[in-house]
Amino acid sequence: MNIFKSEFVEMFGENPVESGKWKVKKLGDCGTFKNGMNYSPSENGVDILCLNVSDFKDNYKIQDCKTLSSISLNEEPSSEYYLQNDDIVFVRSNGNKKLVGRCVALYPNDCKVLFSGFCIRFRKSTDNLNTDFLLHFLKTDLTREQLKGKGANIQNLNQQILANLHLPVPPLDLQNQFAAFVQQIDKSKFVVKQQITDLQELLDSKMQEYFS
Repeated sequence: MNIFKSEFVEMFGENPVESGKWKVKKLGDCGTFKNGMNYSPSENGVDILCLNVSDFKDNYKIQDCKTLSSISLNEEPSSEYYLQNDDIVFVRSNGNKKLVGRCVALYPNDCKVLFSGFCIRFRKSTDNLNTDFLLHFLKTDLTREQLKGKGANIQNLNQQILANLHLPVPPLDLQNQFAAFVQQIDKSKFVVKQQITDLQELLDSKMQEYFS
């Protein structure tokens, strides 16, 4: 169990929906859904960044959207297909059942970013849910089990399944405490990675100096 899962269980329990400690709501009562953009490879003229299934991997958040690939369209799409900060996007359809239901939070900031037709976007309509808390709940094993798609070859998830998903709604200050923990760990991981990078660059420099 990783440190995030361990802290989540410590604060909210193994099964927070059925624990009886917290209010429970349906995801559909907390926001809106939108299926992604369908487009043809033959389209051309307008290049726009687009989130695809291959971008999800094991990410919790994508904050540097400029790393995403772009697609070409014949014309500028409707504004409803553009992602906003705090949007959570799910894999809707894929030949690999393990990928269906995988989700990631997007932070495009000033970038224009679309999401492909193999995805579903969830956008909060309430201030009583912290995105970090919600995201980690959606990634728990119990939730992922509920979101397993059905289908012969291509597995599918739809808006109705997501809308009917029950989720706990603890007091916002408790959700925020968990989010602060997540952000502190993320910050610490970034510092450690940077230190390793700096150390590797120093080592490479010394090796070149000694053996040149």
